[in-house]
Amino acid sequence: MAVPRKRRCSSLELGEAISKRLRRANQLLQAAIEPQSEAEAEKQGEVQPAKWPGCAARLLTLRAVSRTVLPSEELPPGKAAWALMQPLPPCPTRSLRSPPPGTLQWDIPYSKRAAFAYGEDARDSWLRARPRYLGYAEYARWLSCAVPDAELRPPVPEKEEEQASGLELLRLLAALKIPKKKRRVPPITLEEEKLADDALFGQGGADEVIASRFSVEVTRRQLECLRPGEWLNDEVINFYYKLLQERSKTGTTSPKCWFTNSFFWPKLSGNNKEYNYKEVRRWTIKAKIDVFEMDYIIFPMNIAETHWAMGAIDLKEKGFRYFDSMFSNPPSNFVAFLRRYLADEHKAKKSKDLPGVDGWKLLIPEPPVPQQRNGYDCGVFTCFFADCLSAGKPLAFDQDDMPILRKRIAARVMKADEKFDPIL
Repeated sequence: MAVPRKRRCSSLELGEAISKRLRRANQLLQAAIEPQSEAEAEKQGEVQPAKWPGCAARLLTLRAVSRTVLPSEELPPGKAAWALMQPLPPCPTRSLRSPPPGTLQWDIPYSKRAAFAYGEDARDSWLRARPRYLGYAEYARWLSCAVPDAELRPPVPEKEEEQASGLELLRLLAALKIPKKKRRVPPITLEEEKLADDALFGQGGADEVIASRFSVEVTRRQLECLRPGEWLNDEVINFYYKLLQERSKTGTTSPKCWFTNSFFWPKLSGNNKEYNYKEVRRWTIKAKIDVFEMDYIIFPMNIAETHWAMGAIDLKEKGFRYFDSMFSNPPSNFVAFLRRYLADEHKAKKSKDLPGVDGWKLLIPEPPVPQQRNGYDCGVFTCFFADCLSAGKPLAFDQDDMPILRKRIAARVMKADEKFDPIL
């Protein structure tokens, strides 16, 4: 009887396998975190790790580790805490060159799959050389080059500590059990699964139109950006925002919203350089809406053409909101330009000044917005920031829900129908 030969795996496959196991160790560490006051930590001589926004009281304590690992094992204070704080490093075969502004250059081979998904058009040529799956650490490095003035979330701790190696953590924490996560996002339905599978992996030419509405046609090539590991393009995000606009018209209890497309902010801000109300003055006339009768004005933002976020003018709370799965703060002119926009819009449409607009401020979301842990899901987060805010629902999703939410967007775009419920 012939014995089947074992397939030899490539170095990249081996690296992926090791990374999965390191992520498992990271999850095990997360399971060992418990709330504890700073006074208790100091009393017991335990080291408090650097704080992340929104979880200042969550500490990795030696007591928590000792309850879940073998009694004979000991870990010096601070080592496990610091290791938990760090994102996994990028694969060494995907090194990042220092990029000039507005371009992406990666030391990896040309991707035929990306070329098929985005075509050979010159404006998309920078996407052809990007990696299929981009990790958090690589993405953070790229964004720090592309948007040097922005503050990434979470901030890097000021004082570095000696790190425990991945093998040490695996050995010490192998006995830990991860608590089962309570799923808040409804599972994908059979109908959504079928529609998404046809849209993303079905037969047909790249230029085949598979969704049409709002005088917009979405092709198979455009929708394939919803495949795993791909960045969303503006065609898909704008189409989804159009569906949300139609949905908001039918809701009797949901907030009144006006959704603009992804060109609103770059035209208003002169690509983030110079305020220009003239470029958007007629937008409300064409849309036949009075923004001052709305609860929210919601718009997607493409930060430095490398990252998606969402901005909103909150006319109920008289302030501005910024939802970003990576950055902690909006562009520096975000509040100032939106104040001027409201003042100019009120003056142009109502022939009088808007009282008190100079006092409108940036409103900090509570609880903090969900955060991505990779370099390609920012567009999906941006779609569901708008989905939840416009329905008056909490942002009850996270990174683990992204595979489902990608399929959900694909299915909804395929149907081109606004009759769908928020994710809760």
